[in-house]
Amino acid sequence: MNPLAGIAFSKLEALGNDFVLLDHRAGQGLPTPGEVQALADRHSGIGFDQLLILQAPTRDDADCRVRIFNADGSPASQCGNGMRAIALWLGDEAPGRQRFVLETDSGLITIEHLSADGFRVDMGRPDFAPARSGLSDSAWLQQRVSAIPGCLRAGTVSIGNPHLVLVLTAPLAAEVVAEQGRQLATDRHFTDGANISFATRDETGRILLQVYERGVGPTRACGSAACASAAFLIHHDLLPGPVEVDQPGGRLVIDWRDEDAPLFMTGPARRVFDGTLK
Repeated sequence: MNPLAGIAFSKLEALGNDFVLLDHRAGQGLPTPGEVQALADRHSGIGFDQLLILQAPTRDDADCRVRIFNADGSPASQCGNGMRAIALWLGDEAPGRQRFVLETDSGLITIEHLSADGFRVDMGRPDFAPARSGLSDSAWLQQRVSAIPGCLRAGTVSIGNPHLVLVLTAPLAAEVVAEQGRQLATDRHFTDGANISFATRDETGRILLQVYERGVGPTRACGSAACASAAFLIHHDLLPGPVEVDQPGGRLVIDWRDEDAPLFMTGPARRVFDGTLK
């Protein structure tokens, strides 16, 4: 018998980055890693990139606490696209509300509902210190990425979760992204793994982004990776902000005006369907 049987869920997506949301604000327990993996299976489960679980907040200034799990059952401290999806779900529960505050393992996240499907998320300040992304050896990194075709520059960015951004001369073939991403994301030099972004500037000043997401693999979109990539290029004076970031699933706008200011991400989210686990 499925231990999660009878639990209501919602399926949501944001630029093709898809989620299952469970409302556990009444105090229900967390699923095991094996149960998360079973739910994430796209053939025998529901299928998702991340599982989003709402819990009662521990702070008076938050609407709820959010726990995030990757498809492989591992925990995540942040998910930019998931934050917009949760705000959409909460807005459906309380029509007319335009501001939500979510408590995550990386801190408080504030979201504004701008339009029918547009949400603006305050992602906080990017941190470029290698240690913040769990990188133990910066010299190793520069030697390692020099073997990747067309890599101009690389470095880490923490957006509440660890990212490695590689700036390329041209997008890579999908199989190269999958293999290089897997190797880098799981390398021992990253304490807890990392999300790997392959970023290319096009002639219009947009970022074309390919992402290997930690605990998931190649993904149609990753909100925090879009934030990390835009912040890295802005920080190194390679692009001015705000920046449009195009991924296979669609476009996000990243606005970061000052090194001491928070970074904002704007994009859509959609509720796909609701159901009950069997």
